[in-house]
Order: sequence, then structure tokens, then C-alpha cells
Amino acid sequence: MAPNLITVDKNTYESLQQELIELRQVVARLEQAKSSNTLKFSQEQMALFIEYTPAAIAIFDRQMRYLLMSRRWRENYGLGDEEIIGRSCYEVFPEIQEHWREIHQRCLAGAVEKCEEDAFPRADGTIDWVKWEIHPWYEDSGEVGGIIIFAEVITARKQAEAALKRLNEELEAKVEERTAALRQSEARLKRLADNAPGMLYEFHLQPDGTMSFPYVSSGCREILGLEPEQLAEDASLAFAYIYPEDIPNVQQAIARSAQNLQNYEYEWGIITPSGQHKRVKAISRPEGQPEGKVIWYGYLFDISKQQAALRDRQLVEQQLKAQTQFLQSIWEGVDYGIYVLDVLDDGAEFRYINFNPAILRISPIPLEPFLGKTITEALSPDIAHHYRQRYRECIKLGKSVFFEESFSAHDKETWWLLNITPLFNSTSRISQLVITVSDITERKQAEQERQMFVSLIENSSDFIGFATLEGQTVFINEAGLKLVGVESLEVAKSHNILEYIFPEDREKMEYIIPALLVKGFWQGEYRFRHFQTQEPIPVDYNMFAMKNPETGEALYFATITRDIQERKQAEAQLQEQEQFLRTIYDGVSQLIFVVNVLENGEFRYASYNSAAEKFLGINRTQINGKTLEDLHGAVEGASISNRYQSCVESGVGISYEECLTFNGQETWWLTTINPLKNSEGRIYRLVGTTLNITARKKAEEALQESQHFIQRIADSSPNILYIFDLEEQRNVYANQEIITLLGYSIEEIQQMGDKLIPTITHPEEKEKLATQLQRLLAAKDGDICEYEYRVRRGNGEWCWLYTRETPFSRNNDGKVKQILGVSTDITERKQAELRLQQQAEDLENTLIELQRTQTQLIQSEKMSSLGNMVAGVAHEINNPINFIHGNLIPASEYAQDLLKLVELYQLHFPYPPAEIQAVIAAIELDFLKEDLIKLLKSMRVGTQRIREIVLSLRNFSRLDEAEFKQVDIHEGLDSTLMILHNRIKAKPNHPEISVIKEYNKLPLIECYPGQLNQVFMNLLSNAIDALEESIATSKITENPTINIRTEVINSNRIAIRILDNGMGIPKEIFSKLFDPFFTTKDVGKGTGLGLSISYQIVVDKHGGKLACNSTPGQGAEFIIEIPINQPKTSK
Repeated sequence: MAPNLITVDKNTYESLQQELIELRQVVARLEQAKSSNTLKFSQEQMALFIEYTPAAIAIFDRQMRYLLMSRRWRENYGLGDEEIIGRSCYEVFPEIQEHWREIHQRCLAGAVEKCEEDAFPRADGTIDWVKWEIHPWYEDSGEVGGIIIFAEVITARKQAEAALKRLNEELEAKVEERTAALRQSEARLKRLADNAPGMLYEFHLQPDGTMSFPYVSSGCREILGLEPEQLAEDASLAFAYIYPEDIPNVQQAIARSAQNLQNYEYEWGIITPSGQHKRVKAISRPEGQPEGKVIWYGYLFDISKQQAALRDRQLVEQQLKAQTQFLQSIWEGVDYGIYVLDVLDDGAEFRYINFNPAILRISPIPLEPFLGKTITEALSPDIAHHYRQRYRECIKLGKSVFFEESFSAHDKETWWLLNITPLFNSTSRISQLVITVSDITERKQAEQERQMFVSLIENSSDFIGFATLEGQTVFINEAGLKLVGVESLEVAKSHNILEYIFPEDREKMEYIIPALLVKGFWQGEYRFRHFQTQEPIPVDYNMFAMKNPETGEALYFATITRDIQERKQAEAQLQEQEQFLRTIYDGVSQLIFVVNVLENGEFRYASYNSAAEKFLGINRTQINGKTLEDLHGAVEGASISNRYQSCVESGVGISYEECLTFNGQETWWLTTINPLKNSEGRIYRLVGTTLNITARKKAEEALQESQHFIQRIADSSPNILYIFDLEEQRNVYANQEIITLLGYSIEEIQQMGDKLIPTITHPEEKEKLATQLQRLLAAKDGDICEYEYRVRRGNGEWCWLYTRETPFSRNNDGKVKQILGVSTDITERKQAELRLQQQAEDLENTLIELQRTQTQLIQSEKMSSLGNMVAGVAHEINNPINFIHGNLIPASEYAQDLLKLVELYQLHFPYPPAEIQAVIAAIELDFLKEDLIKLLKSMRVGTQRIREIVLSLRNFSRLDEAEFKQVDIHEGLDSTLMILHNRIKAKPNHPEISVIKEYNKLPLIECYPGQLNQVFMNLLSNAIDALEESIATSKITENPTINIRTEVINSNRIAIRILDNGMGIPKEIFSKLFDPFFTTKDVGKGTGLGLSISYQIVVDKHGGKLACNSTPGQGAEFIIEIPINQPKTSK
């Protein structure tokens, strides 16, 4: 295999593969366009597409004249900007060989030709190698319109192959080394082949016709239903299952491929050993061998689904053609209207473009003038707006919509059913709307009549049914099915009408049906049978015959039957009720009387019960017909008459108390009068009941005197006494103190009604009141519930009430209905308590502030001392180090001069005395000359480093500067990082902490530089601590990082963001971050003052913000925001 290996640059190979994919996509789209008249491109679109396709493409007509070509075609064949559209290919390339003309003719006849590599001689005598494919293209009529040539110049590849062939001999020595790798590749390829869809194979054909399959992939099982070993043993099995009619063609295709060594591509049908029918296709490349043997490397795959799809597509094309003809005949011949609109500006406007004959005929107005006009131009504004909304609804939904329209034409109402259907263009946008119009006036009228009839039947509570003359059920409505207990109409149809009759009444039907046929109608009370309970159902049975209106012949029996069960039960109940009421009427001790209301409005007694007869001592027969004055006298009679007249006029019952005189004694009565109406709605009778309440009235008078006494006691109490109804949410009783204490008038309290408590209660106390309500509902009799709450007085001030409440009464369910309460004004006491509480809080805050101030003073003193010490140390170090650093330059120059002098001595005195040579050897002069220069350079680097550290210490130690100064924030950050460098650099127990600076351009900032440096030190130290802890707990194993980002925000503030990728800060301690003395570090590692002091420096001293964002496990970010310029008041 080694001599056949060719190495191609990966980028070149991928580029070629991409172009090949794009070419195949073009071919697929063009072939698809051939089979679908919906995919049509304009010549301009096609030209633009071909122009920028990254492949060499040319399109010719049948005379081989250029129609279109790509830029790559011009470049590959050196055509430049030469105008060749319309010129013949043979005119442009006169040297073209004859076999190319033959290929062109075959393709113009409908064939598809391709070649992996072919020689193309140029006019200058050079030869280019090309890979090409030629496809015919078709006119709409189905005839070949010309050909499309896809070409790729592969001369460079051929030259590379020739060069690589020369290198093969040099590579033979490496074959042994690559054997193992090749075996692995072979195994890998085998796995790929086994997992690839279809069957990969190697097929050998000997000169004597012997066939063999040295290799077959496992896809053989899926495609042929055979094991690979079976084909390896007997190659004839591959042909044993081919359709007999396909075998000769398969063999001829193999013979042709073997003869001209062209790619083998053919398809045929097979029947697998399991009896499954399939359509398969083979594609393979033949290779001729020296001894005459031919080897094909190929791929066999199942195309059954593709063939089925092709057949379906052909069927669809036929159906589309027939449908087109059919639609045209519909357009011209249908009796319903059709018109077409163009959609303009995505539905902003619509234009009429076509009307079929039917719409022109049925339209009440001429439509021909509408053609070519928009609906705005053709219709009035309101009608145009109406239809525009309908059309836009169709565009919005992207599917057909229906709607009905009614209008008056020729003095009658006309109904149209309109169906709007969208038509999509090649870009899937709606370009047109097709509207069909059907005159549905008769249908709407029929629907309305039918709906009325169906509604009448379905909504009727009567049994409505139809049956044949033989008695077979045809229809029963829902009410009827429910009445007789039949579950559905289908079940009902299986029964004869006699089965619906109660068995004992069926004999009567023998007389009813003949009489029905003669008279056409029968009515009477009957009994139906309930199919579930078998009980009789009394009904008012109306049965009639439905006759042919022309012949008078009976067609069906029909019935409208009414259930009279309730009526029967009501009659029985009325009888029982009458007896029951009669018993009550005469048996109760309460007086009951009846008064007739005459048509002239006069009242006369009709009767009264036994109790009234006994009380009055007058026989009830003697009272009949007497007037009110006859029984009660003129004065009382007139008063009673007025009350009765009031009842008659209102038409409802009334109750009242009245004082009547009987036998010279005044008596009190509680009387109720109820009116009775006749069928005409006139009140013709009054029924009265009256109860002697003389004793109760006397008790009420005594009780009223007692209540008046209690009221005087309650009003003299300094507390509010009240009874509150929980159900009605109102005070049933309250003493006079409620007005005095709250300052509301009686009218205001009455006006608030059940909203009194919610209105005057403080909003913060409403939850407390709800809790108190639940306690009261659960309280036992005698339990006392106490609470304090605030209410608003009439003058708007809030006052405190101390309230004690207890259950007072309960309803029938035992739930507390009313509560008794006492409220005392404790406003002065609560105010005193609040003042004491506020004083305690002020003292506590003062103590905390003093502690914080003391701590900060101590910390500031420490930092000030440290700053002074650092400044002093820096000053003491700075002088000598500057002296050393400044002298290193001349020292280096002196050393260079001395070394040059030594070199001159060595040049002029190459052979010095032995003593000098011994010293040169002892001091290693050559090494000394080299190392001395390096030593001086390293000393200079070291002193420069010390100077930078000293500068950073001096910048950081600016703690004594008590005024705002304009400073470079970046210098402060860099100084702090310089001081912390020892903690940042790599150590044996942790890697180096990366510091990423994202400094944006900042102006000079007015601030206390030393204090801000202290903030930077605290935040960066905390970040380093977090990263070291994360490394120690293995939460971070590599790349610990601190990001520092600066930026200007809102043009007048800057932001400094310090972000680490440590473990982050738990949410539960977020609220405590800036509290003094709060720390999460171990004892001795932190004071808990760093963030607190930083917060005060940023917020209080600089008028800025200090915030923190953190996600546990993802690090923490501290954000400092300070103004660029401090306000004058701050300065």
C-alpha cells in the first residue's frame, strides 16, 4: 500500500471538499428546479448566484453557446474580462478535441457525464488536468435546453502526485516502521466500515470470469440479509437474490465498467433470504491489474425509500398538472365568486388583480373598475378599513380564515361566506390572497328556521318524539329520553312505541291508533313506563299524525307529551297541605283572620280561626261580610284600613305593632298581613296573623327604665364600654366615652359603620387585630383577651388603647357572635415608654460609636506610626541606595576601560612572564572579564528594585496628609501590589497569584491618598487570604487570580473593581461584612476592622460607595466608587 500513499495539504483538501459539497448542492437544487415549477429563478438571480459560486461553472444552450459562467471558470481558463456570452464554446477553444464534442452531444441528449481527471490542452501547448461533471438542464416543456459544466483544475494536484511518486522510493525504507500504524488504521477503517450505513466491498473479476469478494463489511447483513463470510466463500450469492429481469443489466454494467474502467454505478431489485423486497444501488471505482484482473472498491446501499419518494414525486407532478387544469375549469365554471389580491408592503395595502365570472355576476356593484386598484382607491374609507383588517388577520395567522358578511341589496338582506386563502412565493412570504365568495342567504335563512325548530325541540321540557306508522321509534329529544330513563337515542330507536307505555295501559292503544289515523289527533292523560325503575310516569299525552301536505297520506306518528308527575304530586300535596293548614288554622293559639279586598277597594272580613273566635266571643259565621268599622269602631277601623291599604299598594307583606281596644281594655298586638293575588295579578284577599304582646310591651317598658339606669352608669365610666358583633362587623353598643376619647361625632361614627375599626386603626396594628380575632373565636366563655393597639382620633393624632375583651354571645353553631370589651386610653404611658426606649437605643448607639471611634483611632495611630516608621526607613534606605545606584554607571564604565586596557596588553604582549600567566590562570581572567560586566548589571537591577520598593513605601505611607489631593489612583494600587509582592509570588505551598490589571484611562482624583491606600491594602490582603485558603482546601489547584479593573462611570465618578476567583462569601454573612469586629478568620489572623474601616473611608470620608458581589464557589468582587472631584463642603 505504501507506493500509493499521497500526502495532500490539509487546507487544500478541505477547500476542495467544501467546493465539491457546494457544487453538489447546486446540482441538487438545479435538478429539483427541473421537477418543480415552483422553484424558478430569474436570469438575474441565477447570474448573480453563478457569478459568486466558488467553483468553475458554465451554462450552455443546445448550440453550445455560453449563457452564464462563474468567475472561477474565467480564472481557470484564462478568459479574463473577454466578452464570450453568446459565443460558441468551440469558437472560444478551437483546439478542443473531438471526444469532448461527443461528450457534449451525449449530455445534450440527456446523459450525465463525469470524470475524476482528464487532460485539457491549452493554446500555448501546456496541458491542464481537470476534474469535471456535465449535467443537462431542462426547459419548462421537459426538453433539454442545454448543459451545465462543473470543472475543477487539478493540475497542481497532479504535479504534486508526480512529485510524491518520485518520493515513494525514499519512503519504502520506512514501510516497516509504519506497519503497526497501518494495521491500527486498517482496524480503525474496519470499525468505520462496520458502522457506516450500507455495505462496503472489494470485488474481484478474473479474466476467466471468476468472481470473488475479498472484503465485505458487516452492512451486508442489513442490505442483503447475508453474512460477510458467506459472500467471501461464494461470490455468486450476491447475484442469486437479484430480480431475474435485472440480472442481465447488472452483468452488462459490470462488463462495461471492466472494459473502459469507468466508475460503476447501477441499481437493481433484490429479494433477501427472508423474503424482503428491496431496491439497492452500487457505486464503485474499478482498477485494472497487470494480469487482466479488475478490482472494484465500492459501496452498496438501500434506495428503496428514495425510489418510493421518486415515484411519489412523479405522481404528485401528474396530480399537479391535472389539478391545474381542474382549477382553471373551476375558476371559469364555479357558481361561487373568486377574486385575487396582491399583497403590498407586507400587508400594508392590497390591490385587486383578477375576478372570476361568477363574482362579476353575483356582485351587487360592478367590479371591473376595481381591477388594478388598491382597496383604498376602490372602496370607501370605513369599508376599506374593515376588509383590510380581515386580510391582515389572514396574513398574521398564515392560513385560511373564514368570515360571513351581510348587507342589503335590492331591499333584501344578502349573506356572503368569504374564505381568504394566502399564497406564498418562493421566499415563503405571502404575496397574494385568494378570496372565494359564496351566497349563503338561503342557507342562513334555513339555518335560522332550523335553529329555531331545533332549539324549540331541544330546549323543550316536554317529551317530543317521532315514530313510523309501524310504531318504530325514529327520534326522541333529550327531555324525553331523560323522562323514560333511556340512555341514548340509539337505544331508544330499538324500541316500539308500545314499550314506552305502562303495561297496564297498553290495551288502550288498540283504540287510540285507529282513531288517530282517522281524526289525526288524540289527547288524554296516560302513563309511560320508566325503563330503569319500571315505575309508571303520569303524562298529558298528545299524539298526532304527520301527513304528506300534497297527498294527505300519514307518514309518521308524533307526540308532544308533558310530564305531569309534579302536577299530580302537587295536587296530592295541596290536598294534604289544605288539611294540614286547616289543622294549623284552627289549632294554633295565635289569632288568624282573612279579609276580602273588594274591587272598589273596600275591606270586609271573610273569616277567622277558632282562637280569634274564642278571644272575641263572636261566632265566625257572624263576622263574614262585616267591615272594619263594624268590628273596631270608626277611629280604630280607619287606622286599620290605612295599614291594609298600604299592604295592597306595596304588594308585599307587612308587620307592625298596634294598640286595639277590646271590652274597654287596651291591648297590644304584633300583626303580620300577607296579600293574596288571583290569576289576573290583583290582590283579592289579605291573610293576617296577630299575636297578643301586651305582657311583652309592659316588660319592655320596665326593661327600658332599667337600661336607662345602666346607660347612665356606663356613660359615667372613664373607659370605653362596647359590645361588638363579629358577624356584622359593627358596634351593637358603645357608651358615651367613645365620642369623648376618640373625638368623633355620632354622625361620623354612624357614617363609617362597619368600616369604623379598619378606618381608625393604625396600619401596623391590623395584623395584631387579626390575631386577636382568632384568639376570641377560640376563647371560652369567661376567657379574657388583652392587647394594646393604636387608633386615630378625630383630630388626626394617634392614641394607644389597652383593651380587654371576652365572648358575650354565641350563634346557634356555638361560634362567638358578639364580644364585650373595655378600652382604656394609655397614650401617655406608651409615650413615656417610647421615650425611655429611644433614650436606651441612643445610649447603645452612642456606646457602639464610641467603641468604633476608639478602635479606629487606635488603628489610625498604628497606621500613622507605621507610616512614619516606613517613611523614615524609606528615607534612610533611599539615600545610600541612590548613592550606590548612581555610582554603578561610572563603575561599569571604569571596569570596561580597565578590561580594554588588559586586552591591549594581551594583544601587544602575548607572551607575558610566567608569574603573570600564573596569576591570569589563578583568577580565571577570561571568566572574570565576562562575569564582572554581568555582576555590575545585576547590581544595577537590584538597586533599581530597591528604589522602586522605597518609592512604593513612600507612596503608601502618606497617612499624615490631612487634605484632599489630586493623585493617580493607579500609583496607589501599584504601590500596594509592590508591598504585597512577597505574598503574591510563588511559594513552595502555593503557586504564584496572577494579578491582571485592566486599567482604563483615569483623571487625577481628589482624595486622601494614604487612606485610599489603606483601603486597597485591606481589600487586596483579603483577596490573597481567600485565595490562600482556597488553595489550602484544594478548592483551587491552579491559576489563582486577582483582577483589578478601573473605569470612569457617569463622567463624574470612578469605579475600582477588585475580583478574586477564590471560594466566595456565603450569603448568610453578607449583611455582616462591614460590621466592626466581624471576621471569619481564625483567632490572631484578623481583627474584623479592615472592611469596617474601609467602608468608613470610602463612604464617610470620600462620599463614595463600597459594595460586594459574590457567588459561593466562584469568588468575590469588591467595588469602590468615589467622586472624581470632592464637593466644597467635604473639602
